[in-house]
Amino acid sequence: MRVHKEKHMSKIISWVGALVVLLAVVSAPSYSFAKTENAVAQPVTTQPAEVKPEYPLPYPGVLPDHPLYSLKALRDKILDMLIVDPIRKSEFYILQGDKRLQMGVMLVDKGRTTLGEQVVSKGEKYMYQAVYGLMTLKQGRKEIPGYLLDRLEQSLAKHAEVLGTLVTRATEPDKSGLAGSLELVGKLTGELPKLK
Repeated sequence: MRVHKEKHMSKIISWVGALVVLLAVVSAPSYSFAKTENAVAQPVTTQPAEVKPEYPLPYPGVLPDHPLYSLKALRDKILDMLIVDPIRKSEFYILQGDKRLQMGVMLVDKGRTTLGEQVVSKGEKYMYQAVYGLMTLKQGRKEIPGYLLDRLEQSLAKHAEVLGTLVTRATEPDKSGLAGSLELVGKLTGELPKLK
């Protein structure tokens, strides 16, 4: 009887250990950023050039057309549920929005424009959650860190830039969806002064 109890306890301990390892792997954030190309020297002109935001989009990892993407999506849902601090949650939403935008660009480059448009649309919903989560925090008379406002502003500017390019490249059915995402980014950018 004692041997049976010891075997049962060792099974429980091994299962708990496996669960701890799984949670550690699942909750490990992936903050790798995409490589940026070295800037090529431009000739000096007398007209001021439009300043584009220097905000690198993070490398998204596995794309939605990969068989293991469902595991990544599950990990992201678990992380979303586990983060309770509103500042950290907004940071998470900005990261997810940026990753989805980069995924959309990569999918469009692969010729998967419809899937790319769907992924970009989901990314802009993350940006919506980030902005309105911070607005709720501000209405609760809590201070929003300056670095987070700067990051949000840069991220939205980058989203507007990239979406503007994607809209010009897309075909008609996907163009309207991307234009809707671009319109949402414009509305969110208009809400930024309320957060300051």
